[in-house]
Amino acid sequence: MSPNPIAELEQSLAATCADLMPELGLTSVTVRAAATRIGLNAAEVELVCPNGPSDIAAILWRQGDAALETEGLDVQLAAMKVRERIDFLLNRRIDAGAENERATHRLIGHLCLPQHLGLYRRLLWDSADLVWRKAGDKALDENHYSKRAIVSGILATALMTRLTQGVEAQHEQIARNIDQVMAFEKFKAKLPLKPEDALLGAVEFLGKLRFGTAA
Repeated sequence: MSPNPIAELEQSLAATCADLMPELGLTSVTVRAAATRIGLNAAEVELVCPNGPSDIAAILWRQGDAALETEGLDVQLAAMKVRERIDFLLNRRIDAGAENERATHRLIGHLCLPQHLGLYRRLLWDSADLVWRKAGDKALDENHYSKRAIVSGILATALMTRLTQGVEAQHEQIARNIDQVMAFEKFKAKLPLKPEDALLGAVEFLGKLRFGTAA
């Protein structure tokens, strides 16, 4: 397969931005400085990242996701239980994303700005979806969404823990969060009516009140 020149430029520009981010943060100034360093003109920068720093943020984030796509990982996961897979994948994802912790601090600072929270939520969701797919999840019902929402939350909080308290605290938090989720799922399984079923029933009842029995 022939190399993709645009993808190569994206990775080169993003890597150079990451080198500059500990001092400059992730701004349009950083993107211009990185472009100058690798010899890109304004038109090439517009082609590679039309949305400026936000595109660079997405590229850098997805570089961490790539750690879950490495050759041979599926064989390694096959010997684990689902809980162990989720723990392993989350730690691997955060370790990959935090290799340059000073740049990662700046990246998360950029994504946590109000105008970028929508992008951050989408990136977290995509990472959580990848974690579940690599763990072998094939759910297509409402559990598909609840599982990804839960793992998105664990990923976001564990990443902040890594950046503020270190790798051991990250591992402890992920293990603790997974244990809490597993305990809740066991409790929910014993209930005569599941919370999501009760919610759906309430929605159906309200729909009938508003629109009649045809709803």
